[in-house]
Amino acid sequence: MNIPRKDVVRFVLRESLRGKRVSSQEELAGIIRKRLMRGNPGYSISGPRARMLALETAGIKARIHTRKGRLPSRCPACGHSIRKTYTRNLRGRKMLLRISCTRCPYRGSGGSWIPSRYEFWSG
Repeated sequence: MNIPRKDVVRFVLRESLRGKRVSSQEELAGIIRKRLMRGNPGYSISGPRARMLALETAGIKARIHTRKGRLPSRCPACGHSIRKTYTRNLRGRKMLLRISCTRCPYRGSGGSWIPSRYEFWSG
């Protein structure tokens, strides 16, 4: 099994998502894997690597759906740092309103911090 270079995967990613909407990380990896194997049957790609490359590729849009879970210290989608936004309640206590990634489109609020599904499309 060979691991393709990032630029090759990005090219295949842009070509694969042209005019398409993919509704999961594994579906995205399957589409990319299928196109990569046309050029070299030994190429393969994992779901997390496909997601990471899609999140950092220009021209690829993403939506991240979240579910309830523990508050992460780093972005659960790309591993980058997160920004916390606070508000004050009626008693003047500081409360966490939402978190957002400084690099990718990850947003979490209301206790829903854990990514449950990813959507990708070209934009």
